[in-house]
Amino acid sequence: MPKNKSIGKSFLIVALSILSSRVFGLLRDVVIASTFGAGRTTDVFFVAFRIPNMLRRVFAEGAFSSAFTPAFAKKLQISKEEAVKFASRFFFILSISLLTVVIIGEIFTPLIIKVIAPGFSGDIEKLAISLTREMFPYILLVSLVAFFGGILNGYEHFFAPAFSTVLFNISLILCAIFFKNQLNIHALALGVVIGGFLQVLLQLYFLRREAFIPRPIPGIDEDVKKALKNIIPGIFGFGVRQLSMLADTIIASFLAAGAISYLYYANRFVQLPLGIFAIGLSQVLLPKLAKTFKDEDAFRYNLTTGLTLCAMIIIPSTIGLLFFGKPLIDIVFHHGKFTTADLNATYYVLCGYGIGLLFYSFEKILVNAFYSLDNYSYPVKVGAATLVFNIVANIILCFGLKLGAAGLALGTAMTSLLNVLFLVRKLEKNVSFIENWIKENLRYLLLSLPIIPVAIYGTKTYFQFASPLLKIATISATIVVAVIIYFATLLLAGDRIAMKLLRRQ
Repeated sequence: MPKNKSIGKSFLIVALSILSSRVFGLLRDVVIASTFGAGRTTDVFFVAFRIPNMLRRVFAEGAFSSAFTPAFAKKLQISKEEAVKFASRFFFILSISLLTVVIIGEIFTPLIIKVIAPGFSGDIEKLAISLTREMFPYILLVSLVAFFGGILNGYEHFFAPAFSTVLFNISLILCAIFFKNQLNIHALALGVVIGGFLQVLLQLYFLRREAFIPRPIPGIDEDVKKALKNIIPGIFGFGVRQLSMLADTIIASFLAAGAISYLYYANRFVQLPLGIFAIGLSQVLLPKLAKTFKDEDAFRYNLTTGLTLCAMIIIPSTIGLLFFGKPLIDIVFHHGKFTTADLNATYYVLCGYGIGLLFYSFEKILVNAFYSLDNYSYPVKVGAATLVFNIVANIILCFGLKLGAAGLALGTAMTSLLNVLFLVRKLEKNVSFIENWIKENLRYLLLSLPIIPVAIYGTKTYFQFASPLLKIATISATIVVAVIIYFATLLLAGDRIAMKLLRRQ
């Protein structure tokens, strides 16, 4: 039987693994931006990669984390034999489904490209078709990674599933560096597939060492049917999100060259705090909330604690991105073919995304709260209802107000805010928490205000230097000073979380 691990230790493992993944992800994007710049070629790659990546999120990660892992863990509590049988039968259904998706995707790639990027034509369209077909097998590989990772999470092993994307990023970096002259942009497609294989191998190593390697067994019993039933809302929910991203891609394909790349590069900075804190915290909170769903006081405490921790970290992170984002983009991406115009455009997009960072983070935690209450359908309904708003807002912001790619990012932020409002209103009927939650958000916003002059001064100082070393030193000093001032402000205000951390030290 797996050993019980503390939530704090599990969160630390997930957070550090995600941090490593995000750092290597940024390094990967630095290599891509420096090697290929931001133009039609990179636009085509990001569009082509979005297709298998979109299917990965629909069929693999979200659905498994919300349905398969809890079901497998319950079986494991009964006996290992029951868990092995359940996982093996599930593996059979998954394998058949994935092989079917890959075959259909390879056949109908030209039609898919026509639908998601109608603005592409001629050689650009042919390149998109070629890259998509080369990377489509990645959906099979990464879905296996999610499945194997679900088994490992059942054994309370969180390292391999969270860390595996580091290997994926390393593969892309090495292929871009060593095969760019021979394969051009196709080097990145090769890196995607090799990275998928490396991810699978890492899961298999730890499965053999700490759990078991499942073998597909034909047949569907009642337990598998129940798990599949719970996965369906998750698939629809992620499908709605991907439709939103698809709408963004379609709109962006009609914007100026580089728009899709600006969206991608800016999103990398948003994903760093979002992935490390919001996603990691929501993953650890899910079982905690599920165990206390019958105890309103305990459920409220866990929920508000998670949301408070999120606000404590994400609000100052948002201020940092808005007022100090330009130097960060400059030091990371402003090399090689990445121009000053690309820098400015990416920063405007980052501002749009940054406004919604807190809402994206809250949304992750609130959705898992609904899952813990066995309510899988409401988050899907909310996502579907706000999808229309998202499309209309994007069109108005991009073309009506002529904000371009930044309008897409801002429209995404507004849609996330609307999602949070719907989720909170519904959840309040089960457990009362809104009043204290709003007060905590406003308090952390006020306590974060001293960061603004530090960020503004840091930005002004940064662009006075030409030396990369002095620029890096300025960024480091600005971040350190901002962190010290923020936590000093928390301590002076008597913040309970900051005081608890100080006492532990």
